[in-house]
Amino acid sequence: MIVTVLNPIVATVCQVFSAGYLLLKSYIHNRWRTPIECHCQNRVRGKVVVITGATSGIGKFTALDLARKGALVYLACRNREAGAKFAKEVTRATGNQDVHFLHLDLTDFSSVVAFVQDFLRCEEKLDVLVNNAAIFHHPPKQTQHNLEIIFQTNYLGVFLLTSLLLDTARRTPNSRIIFVSSESHRLVSVRDVETFDPSEPVRVEKFDDHVRLYGISKLSLRIFAQFVAERFPGIQVTEVNPGNVWTPIYRYAWLSWCDMLTRLLCSQLMRNVQEGAQPLIHALNSASLHSGIYLSDNLEVEEKPSYDPAVTRKLVAASVKLVRRYLEGTPKEISVIFQNED
Repeated sequence: MIVTVLNPIVATVCQVFSAGYLLLKSYIHNRWRTPIECHCQNRVRGKVVVITGATSGIGKFTALDLARKGALVYLACRNREAGAKFAKEVTRATGNQDVHFLHLDLTDFSSVVAFVQDFLRCEEKLDVLVNNAAIFHHPPKQTQHNLEIIFQTNYLGVFLLTSLLLDTARRTPNSRIIFVSSESHRLVSVRDVETFDPSEPVRVEKFDDHVRLYGISKLSLRIFAQFVAERFPGIQVTEVNPGNVWTPIYRYAWLSWCDMLTRLLCSQLMRNVQEGAQPLIHALNSASLHSGIYLSDNLEVEEKPSYDPAVTRKLVAASVKLVRRYLEGTPKEISVIFQNED
């Protein structure tokens, strides 16, 4: 009897909560947000574009946009089933038959090498490489290479992937490399990067620890981006900050009961994936950007940072040493970034 009475009450409460949730989201979106939208002319039609992390978040929205605009898109994703399924979904949704999935796991250096080999069997040029994939607030874990998983996913895997594709990009006229960055890189220092040892287990006890770890990976990426921009002036290098965007990157954050309100507020106050993807879409299509800039979430341009060249060389040399440790026998000729950096 009691269950019979309570069931409709519980259902009503759930419906009221859901309606209130949607109304709150709509109100916040319309009241306080200024929509950001790229109005650039389509400049990706017919271009060969590789985009990592394309099955969710801003990568997913950007991949759909690229396909609609007629680019030849390679979806580089870790999950084989999700990647293959999404490639078919994009083709059905856009009519673009040139959308392909290739497996890429940034936590496995051999997977990065295999991806590059598979891609180069398909294409002789690379117009745009979009380094979008990243993780945040991941439970402490070492990869199979005994390296901290966030640092390897967000930086070392990207470092290797970019390095192995640089020669192809260099041979492609007007090629671009886009790195998805984050304002978290401002919360750490170059000294933090230099002293960080990814082979040592990391203790993360509070949210700030996760932010610091994420910031170290993103600052490393930013220093590497400067190196590429200066070393290869024929390639346009752009760093993009999408801002705070509510995506599955927060899947591990604020999961305890005491954090549920924080999670609810963040889901409402952060940008949605369409807004978050606009700086990336702008970097892909703008004709006015030059190499080495940092594009903000409001599409504002910040000039390249002035990191000490000795810092960039030291980071690259350390990165080369780390990846070579696990890639004995990798053909040196498929990478130009490794030359003279030992």
